[in-house]
Amino acid sequence: MPQYPGGADPELRQQPSGGTAIAAGVLGVLGALFGIVFALIDFGSAKDLAGAKVAWVVWMQAIAYTIEVVTLGPGSILLFVRRTPGRWLVLAGSLVQIVQGIVAVIAMLSLSHNLIPDKSRATVAGAGVGGLLVVLAPAIATVILVVLPATGRWLAWTKQQSAAPSAYGPPPGYGPPPGYGQSSGYGPPPPGYGPPPGA
Repeated sequence: MPQYPGGADPELRQQPSGGTAIAAGVLGVLGALFGIVFALIDFGSAKDLAGAKVAWVVWMQAIAYTIEVVTLGPGSILLFVRRTPGRWLVLAGSLVQIVQGIVAVIAMLSLSHNLIPDKSRATVAGAGVGGLLVVLAPAIATVILVVLPATGRWLAWTKQQSAAPSAYGPPPGYGPPPGYGQSSGYGPPPPGYGPPPGA
């Protein structure tokens, strides 16, 4: 392993790019804002759909959006200030969005199965899946960004930098020799040495 002045690889001292973490944080903030809007809409709709077959789907989505708000919002803020827990909060909120979207589409297709003619079922299913991918694209992108190694390196870089020795210190092998500046250990010269009397 090569040795570097100061004892650390210069690559560890160079600040990693925070592009992936910042992008994930921005998407997380947008997801939290949309979550607030859709949670309010779904909670309002759930009361009107009491007793209907689709009521549980609406309740499920309302609760899921609430979870997204309390994970994506704080998680994004923690990402911006370089706190590792923010990474996992944003990941959790994005996964909740993906799961609830898949469950909602499957449930709606299942509940409307008998209402759709046989010839149109494939078309409706395809439209549902295509629409789901469009809706979930931001959440999928957030998951990818937040799990990339570059995001982890950016979050951990401050600790590495503070733990690394100074790059401007003397390289190993340089500096005063051991014992420099200390007493040699020799006492005064023995009798008979030195200038003659009267000199």
